[in-house]
Amino acid sequence: LQHLATFIMDKSESIVTADDAIRKLILLASKEKIWAQEMLLQVNDKSIRLLDCESQEELEDFPLPTVQHCQTVLNQMRYSSILLLVCQDSEQHKPDIHFFNCDEVEAEMVHEDIESALADHKHGKKIRPQTLKANQEKIRQRQSILPPPQGPAPIPIQHDMRGSAMNRNRVAPPSQHNPDYERRGSGSHDHEESRAIFAQKIEKETQILNCTLDDIELFVARLQKAAEAFKQLNQRKKGKKNKKKGPAEGMLTLRARPPSEAEFIDCFQKTKLAFNLLAKLRKHIQNPSASELVHFLFGPLELIISSCGSPELARSVVSPLLSKDTTDFLRGHLTPKEINLWDSLGETWTRSRAEWPREANIPTYIPKFRNGWEPPMEIFRGAPWEIDIGHLQEELSSANGYPYRNSSLKRGQTTDQTQAVDAFKQNVTQHVNR
Repeated sequence: LQHLATFIMDKSESIVTADDAIRKLILLASKEKIWAQEMLLQVNDKSIRLLDCESQEELEDFPLPTVQHCQTVLNQMRYSSILLLVCQDSEQHKPDIHFFNCDEVEAEMVHEDIESALADHKHGKKIRPQTLKANQEKIRQRQSILPPPQGPAPIPIQHDMRGSAMNRNRVAPPSQHNPDYERRGSGSHDHEESRAIFAQKIEKETQILNCTLDDIELFVARLQKAAEAFKQLNQRKKGKKNKKKGPAEGMLTLRARPPSEAEFIDCFQKTKLAFNLLAKLRKHIQNPSASELVHFLFGPLELIISSCGSPELARSVVSPLLSKDTTDFLRGHLTPKEINLWDSLGETWTRSRAEWPREANIPTYIPKFRNGWEPPMEIFRGAPWEIDIGHLQEELSSANGYPYRNSSLKRGQTTDQTQAVDAFKQNVTQHVNR
């Protein structure tokens, strides 16, 4: 399951009842202020244990006598199957209320299991084996009905508007009925075909840009949640007379762990990819425009570098390099403060691909997105940031088989673009107060 949040039931926090805590959770979910943390839950005849999924390390152990209340919260937010636990041990002045999203085994089954364990412990009964048997039968029946799992389907260009950061529209691709496209057509079949190919390419690149922005935003949200957990952990430890791990400290310790070095590198690579795509698509997107999105990205970039302690890790990220068009675009649009940050990252960020030796062995960068969508490989193999555009412009144009010269990119900006990136600006440019 996934730990969503833990609150202290306290009048000063306006949380006196479980309903108060549920309302607060719904409010946080509506503002995209929840970070779901994967963990394992085990129930035995003495306690409820929470374990780290990877290391199997015990995070929490709630003895059954400390469990004051257990219930489910169903279909009240985008987390549709939630388990609620209220726990208080002898050393706590006020109980904690924990929320878990149950996406593999339904919250009702976990709730029934816990209630049967509590009843057996309190009344000396032996009803839990029957409960477990009934739950196992439910799981078998469900698995026999469900179709076999399929591979991840391509995400649509237009996302729905349920409010999730992953589902907000960011940038819409140009319409094929845009007057600018109409002017390109001269009635010939060749022009119609090349125009359609060009439109499809722009559409795919816009889709890749949106996925890239989503993943950067999620990474920054994770940093923020780690900082919040670290702060809460320190607050809980203040005034403690012993070093014994207190209630909820195990979950907070897991939440406070920073992302791995590989995850930081992945986010730096996606930031460089976003710069390249924004420069390439700048004539085709607005509301927000490419220059606005670049400014939005520099807030998170500064935060991520600060979280690393220095720009050294970012400097080590070579692939993808930036195209000459991208470095020119950045130099022409960044503020002096942003220029200073960009320059501090060194030549792997500021020296364009055309300025690197032709024989430099720079691996092609193919992103992997959190939503499972796999972008088409051909988008990257011929990308200007992957080849020495200064020497190979003519080869690239002839190899692609359709107009790709700079003149073919001089188009007017489109209208009817979405404006949901306002939330992105608010979310990803906030710095963490450590």
